[in-house]
Amino acid sequence: MVNEEKVRLMAKAASFETGEGKQALSMNRFFRGDFISLRLIGAWVAYTVAFCLCVALWAFYRMEYLMSNINRLDLPAMGRGLALLYLSLLGIFLLINYVVFYRRYQQNRKILAAYNHILKQLSHIYQTESRSGGGELTSEGAKEDEDFTGV
Repeated sequence: MVNEEKVRLMAKAASFETGEGKQALSMNRFFRGDFISLRLIGAWVAYTVAFCLCVALWAFYRMEYLMSNINRLDLPAMGRGLALLYLSLLGIFLLINYVVFYRRYQQNRKILAAYNHILKQLSHIYQTESRSGGGELTSEGAKEDEDFTGV
């Protein structure tokens, strides 16, 4: 006989693994600190590339002014200003990303707790079936009867 509760739980688990839980299960491979650090490193690289592209675009836009006033510009002060702008915006950007990735990790932990609850219910059903003497099912879904087959 088919255990409808077991089938329902298995369908929920399969639905979770292919749907919303796919990302949560892949995230579960990491500790919280490792997950956040890896994402922050990626955000730092992306921010650095974006900042350099923005500075290059600004320089190309102002190229005529920069070339005509190259001797009058205080390049070390301009470099310090760019570095200060880079670092201050980087700090804000990484702080925002830290909060986002921390919350995302915590939400996925809650989602995985629900999935874990489903798996524990399934495990309990399997343990109950094995204790009550529920035999193994054949490929056709019927219990093997050792007395009937003589094996």
